Amino acid sequence: MRVTNFSQMDDLLEVYYVPMFHFAVRLCGSPTRALQLTQRAFNLAMDRSRDLPVPTNIRGWLFSILFHDFLEGRPRLR
Repeated sequence: MRVTNFSQMDDLLEVYYVPMFHFAVRLCGSPTRALQLTQRAFNLAMDRSRDLPVPTNIRGWLFSILFHDFLEGRPRLR
């Protein structure tokens, strides 16, 4: 499924927003930060949706975007 319009993104939001938000809260422990991560993941998904091969595991792809964004924002250990 390629996200080609906002109605398709609305469908994805309806299905995946709450589970992704809960995943983000478990990752970072902060509802405020989790909200930012979840919103950013959907923004990145919309930007990158044209690069998706079809068929794609949309759920896994969205959660992967969120997780990698979380990792990029963490301070690095030395």
